[in-house]
Parts: sequence; structure tokens; C-alpha cells
Amino acid sequence: MIRAALVAISGYGRWHLAMLADQTLLGRVKLVAATVINQPAETVLCAALRAAGVALYSNFDDMIAALAGRIDLVLIPTGIHHHAGMAVAALRAGAHVLVEKPLCATLQEADAIQAAIRASGRTVAVGFQDLYPPLVHETKRRLLAGEIGRVRRVVVRAQWPRPAAYFTRNTWAGKLRCEDSWVLDSPVNNACAHFMMLALFWGGATPGAAATPLRLEGSLLRANPIESFDTASFRLTTAEGLLVEFHGTHAGTRETRPEVRVIGEAGEVIWVYEQVCTLFRSGLPPLVLPVPDQLATRLLVLDHLVTRINGGDAFIATPSLARTHTLVVNALHAYLPIHPVPASACSVHRELAGDFTRVTGLDSALEIAAREGILLAEQGLPWAPGSPDAADLANPSRFDGPLPIAVLQSA
Repeated sequence: MIRAALVAISGYGRWHLAMLADQTLLGRVKLVAATVINQPAETVLCAALRAAGVALYSNFDDMIAALAGRIDLVLIPTGIHHHAGMAVAALRAGAHVLVEKPLCATLQEADAIQAAIRASGRTVAVGFQDLYPPLVHETKRRLLAGEIGRVRRVVVRAQWPRPAAYFTRNTWAGKLRCEDSWVLDSPVNNACAHFMMLALFWGGATPGAAATPLRLEGSLLRANPIESFDTASFRLTTAEGLLVEFHGTHAGTRETRPEVRVIGEAGEVIWVYEQVCTLFRSGLPPLVLPVPDQLATRLLVLDHLVTRINGGDAFIATPSLARTHTLVVNALHAYLPIHPVPASACSVHRELAGDFTRVTGLDSALEIAAREGILLAEQGLPWAPGSPDAADLANPSRFDGPLPIAVLQSA
């Protein structure tokens, strides 16, 4: 029986509690401890956990110190800026780790996690849930077998409006830094991180690899009053000879299911979040397969990790795989300045779910970008940059913040 500890039971911690409950019913995992920094706000759940024999701690450091060498697995569904430090501490305490997506905020943190894995001999899985279903790996097998011909583009389209409360729901939402650490919150690093990682994975040249980005072009935009960006339109040129693109926003009007399209010379794949994945091939009828919902994929994440801990063979999103996503996020913030959307192009709409900032014409522009590969900065929009910002990535090894505008302009 694997002895597990959980960091946080609110927010995304609820999903981890569901995953733990599933594995407990299967007799594979027992939750023995949890860090709950907001115990007065979670009195009912805390009482239930105590009644089940779960030891509660008010901070992570105390929990790890008390359980070092006596715990098998630590689950970390916390703010992005805590991922690396907590993962390394858990590994040093002798535990395996499930860290929520994204892996961490910076490349140097990703490499610190890798070093701790080598030193500890333990396993780390990253909660990129949409990589875990068998459908994803069967689709990649078909792509590598050439069923849609040579792949030209892999495109993420994500039109997911968010109300003002979304950016104030915790201390790090919409922030570049929090508690003197990088967090780099954004659609690409948070709500749509799963889809970006799926696109990178499907663009990889081997069954377990992600695409290798070489060049970045695009623009980042800010319509809401936040530090980071809420809208992005960019393309990555990769070593595999294809383009990986992202066109998404939290500041549009239309809400559609996020999708990932893989466009080849002889067909395409259209994957729609929690709905269907359709394979179109020349001369053959479409192959339509269901995409598991979030609960099903979440349960797979812990199930696969437990199988690996027990010596079995199951896919997990490793830190080395997830590092490619961190590289992309770091490159965005290092090389592409965030452009404020003029107030004249924005309007605030009050709805039952809250106040939404909308950018005029954004939805149709994103749909053109996703369909035709024409970036927002290439469409002549009055509220977007007149040309895309661009940079060669040159295998960066760390993130130290955005480059000065003067350096970008001379590149």
C-alpha cells in the first residue's frame, strides 16, 4: 500500500482528493497526511480527513520534516511558483511525486527537479492529464506511421473567456511573479497548458518525445488589468520540420471547446476537448473516437503513476517531456513583449458569471489565425502589433526575465 501525502485540499486539490479516493478504493493508496493552510475555511473536510486518520499540517515544511523517509508519494496541486521547491523537497524526503501542470515556472527549476530525481532514484509524474489516455498514443502512432501524410501544422485554438474574478481567485493568478518567485501565469501556462503540451507531444518525432522548438514568432496581448497576458497568437518552427501554433484568449466573446488540429499533406486530426477526436484520411471514411472527460483523464494520471511506482509499465508525463512546455513558456516571456490592448478596443460585459472584458473582433481574428495560420500580428488589426515579434531559441537553459525591448529590437 502506497502511503501518500497531499499538499492542499481546496481548488485543484479537490481533483487530487478524487484521484486518491479512486486509488484507495482499489486498495493501492492510503492518504496519511495533508497540508492545509486554510483549515478554518475547510472545517468540514478537515474533520472528515481527521476521522479517516489523515494527519493535518498547517504548512508543507512541517509535513515533509515529520514524514521524511516514511512517505511514498507526495501530490502537489499548488501554485506554479511552489511546484519546483516542493517537488525537490519531497524527492529529498524519499517520496515519489505527482506535480500538477505545468511542471514549474522556469527551465532552471525544471533542471533542479531532474537533478533531484537522479539523486533520489524516485519517479515524478506531471499532471498533463490529456497526455494519459490511450487515444492520444494511438493517434500519435498513426501520425508517425504517416496516415495523414507528412505533418505540416499542429494548431491549438482556445477561446475560453474568463471573468474578472478569475484573475483575483488567488495570489498568483495573472501574475508574472509571486512571493519573489517566477510564476508566469497565462493561458499557455495554466488553463490551456494541457492543449499546448498535447500539440507539442503530437509534433514529436518519436512515440515518447515532444517537438523541438527552434524559432518563435507571434504576439502576446493583455486586455484585462493583469501583469501577464490573456491572449496569445504565436507559431513555433520545430526541428521536425513542422509548425506548432497557439491561438487563444481569455478576453473574447465566444466560448468554444478547445481543440488541437494536426494538419498533414493527406489528412488531418481534429481533437476537441472532452468530446471527440476525428481522423480524416484521404479515401477513407472519418474515424471518430470519444475523448475522455476531465474526471476520467485525472483518474488515469494517478493510476499510471501508481503502476509505475509498483514496477509496472504505464505512460507518465515525465519532467523531461514537460520541460519542453516550460521552454516554450519561458521563450514567450523572454522574447515577446506583452502589448496592452487599447481601451478603445475593449468593453466590459456584466453576466451572471461576472464581469468579462471583451476585445472587439478578437474571436473572428483568432479563427482566421487557427484556420489559415495567419497570426494576429499579420492581420492588420487596429489593436494588435503591426508585425509579429520573433526570436531564435538557441536551446536556452534558464529564464531570467524578459529581455529589454532594445535588445529585442536589435535582434
